[in-house]
Amino acid sequence: RYEIRKIENETNNSVYPFTVAGEQCFLKLYRRKDWPEEGKIPFVYRSLSQKGIPHAELIAYCRVNAASSNGYLIEHGIPGVAADKMQLDREQEIMLYVKLAGLVSSVHEVRIENYGYIGNGIANYDSMTDFFEDEFDEFNDKLKDIVSETQLKKLRVKVLNVMRDFENLPSVLCHGDLSKKNVIVRDGKALSKGNDVMQSSEEITLIDWDDAMALNWMAAVSRLTLWMKQSYHEQEYELFRNVFLKHYRTSYRKDEFDVFENAYHVYSALDSLNFSVRVGNTEMESRLKRYLEGKANED
Repeated sequence: RYEIRKIENETNNSVYPFTVAGEQCFLKLYRRKDWPEEGKIPFVYRSLSQKGIPHAELIAYCRVNAASSNGYLIEHGIPGVAADKMQLDREQEIMLYVKLAGLVSSVHEVRIENYGYIGNGIANYDSMTDFFEDEFDEFNDKLKDIVSETQLKKLRVKVLNVMRDFENLPSVLCHGDLSKKNVIVRDGKALSKGNDVMQSSEEITLIDWDDAMALNWMAAVSRLTLWMKQSYHEQEYELFRNVFLKHYRTSYRKDEFDVFENAYHVYSALDSLNFSVRVGNTEMESRLKRYLEGKANED
């Protein structure tokens, strides 16, 4: 006899863990027909396999089924504990970001043609700026009763002016939701002081690739630092952010990351506000509105 219980507080899809022959698996029922895009998850997993990057093993994937009109996914679980469920001291937290930087660096070695939503593996925007222009058009439509037209215009100019300056960065596989909740630590000893940093790919694993996109490396890391800013006190934020950046590997304009990061945080806040309005998270909505008002009023 098998018992399957739904994981509570999952705002995007319905997720059910279950065990077969002593091995944990997950059933995910999608709530939307158009997200994640058709073929994205199989493409991402194939790409990670080609680079030797650990990921969950896909058992079944279908987007059209009589029992689930929006489709479903079944995959093997990753042994370990989500990083946000662990009680980490300062040194362990530092080691987590050292290892995460190494893992994300490897993920960004996966190049993708074009920018934006990736579907079966090819994105549909020739330039990153074109993608963000369409995103702002959508914000104008969906957030017109939440953010003033004047504020949106100011924010649009701020963000797009920066994006144009970074068009030469290549399009890579971006996780789309980098945060501790999506990092599985296989063994707590992996975060102990003195542990070999080079073994990070075997000790931590990224899960939940539903938000994966094709953008540049700065966009992926900026998503992480925005989450850090919301989760840590200022001194902790600066420490862990700088640890990650120090150990992240790239030859593409690393010393200019701060400029891009600031602009992307504005875009990401608008994107999160759009989501918060849709799911009715009024607390998050208020916090994001205050943040965006401040950014719109900056010189």
